Amino acid sequence: MRAILRHPARAMFFILALSGGSALGAGNVEKGEAAFRKYCAQCHTPVPGDPLAAPKLDGVVGRPVAAFADYRYSDAFMARKSEAMIWTEENLRKFIHDPREFIPGTVMQFVGIKRTSMRNNLIAYLKSID
Repeated sequence: MRAILRHPARAMFFILALSGGSALGAGNVEKGEAAFRKYCAQCHTPVPGDPLAAPKLDGVVGRPVAAFADYRYSDAFMARKSEAMIWTEENLRKFIHDPREFIPGTVMQFVGIKRTSMRNNLIAYLKSID
């Protein structure tokens, strides 16, 4: 144990392993709301109600992909639905980073958010609107 804690990188890995990796996804809800307004609000609504051009995102964390029967999803999303994919924090993190790489064939016109902290903030906000 002492040897692990003498090396900062090993110590961080050890802490993350013990915490289940939750420290990796820590984010700021207020900053996440600002990121949502900047990147997502043009097409998505964060709360229950009629979707704009895309599905609503309240309760997205833990929800199956392509969950709304009244929304016409792309074939790429329907393929992920047939795989029973769930929007976990990790899947959202990958999707928000590069939607077209994570779900090839998506018609979503969003290029992604490269900055890890901003993705974590956005996910913190999405979790807050369950």
